Amino acid sequence: MNYLIDPTDLVFRAKGYIDGFNEMVKNEEIPQWDLLEVATEVATEWTEDWDSDDGFGSSDGTYLLKDFIDTIIGSYTKGYKTIFNPSLTVSKIS
Repeated sequence: MNYLIDPTDLVFRAKGYIDGFNEMVKNEEIPQWDLLEVATEVATEWTEDWDSDDGFGSSDGTYLLKDFIDTIIGSYTKGYKTIFNPSLTVSKIS
């Protein structure tokens, strides 16, 4: 499948660029395989729903990445959230 963003890139971006993501994954002991599985599901859904006539810009990619992280949070954790402050980050809920 030709994804809007490849699932492995979603995982790479979250781990490499989103503050708090790696700490959450480590603390919650989320396996790499589960990250890739969720990334594949999210990337597939976005790709299938995206109108091919619409452009896909960097802000769209940020929201796709947020959707991936929010799905991980909702499926594997308790007590975390995503915030824009001023960039996308993962934060533990106090």
